[in-house]
Amino acid sequence: MLSNAVTKLNFTIKLDSLRDYYHTLVNDYDHLKWNWERNGAEITDEWRERMMQDQGTLLPYGWAIQSNLVDINIPCPPYNISTHDRCAYRNTELAFGLVTKLQKLIPYSYRWSLVVQPPGGKVARHVDQGDEYTAHIPIYEAPASVFKFWDDENQQNFSMSADGSVYLVDTIIPHETENYDITDRIGLVFRFNRTDLPILLTLTGEIS
Repeated sequence: MLSNAVTKLNFTIKLDSLRDYYHTLVNDYDHLKWNWERNGAEITDEWRERMMQDQGTLLPYGWAIQSNLVDINIPCPPYNISTHDRCAYRNTELAFGLVTKLQKLIPYSYRWSLVVQPPGGKVARHVDQGDEYTAHIPIYEAPASVFKFWDDENQQNFSMSADGSVYLVDTIIPHETENYDITDRIGLVFRFNRTDLPILLTLTGEIS
């Protein structure tokens, strides 16, 4: 059901710790930031053509905390679309501090990233891999930024608050995101297999 497309998990993360991690990436790891202006020529022709059909999809950027590129020292795109040689996802030098603490608590998690959706930024409608859930952890919220979900006849929108909550997103439902706000929507993201949800639901309390 669309009403259950986005729900809160049972644990929270200290917001100051999330923001400290983000600002460290901004200040110290610009060389691993992926964006369209810098790296758009390094994706497959199919994806480049698809993204150029909607200028909003060119605006989001971020850091792949786990990369599937053989060269782990170059920016990795948010999707599996690079023209660089690829391999299995594994940690980059961005896996430190709060992230490594979370990875130890959630060892079955993977494809960690930090994403920034500026005003006007968009991720076009799509469906993710069928055996996965996605977890979104807002760091800075944009109140007018929304996740849109569809079934055969209906659409429902969701917003997420940056208050330490961790949101479970059922991304096998057709969805897109768009930022109608005047501020960036920034969040930490990871994925996990749907069979591991009962384990994740046992995690409680605040993580700092």
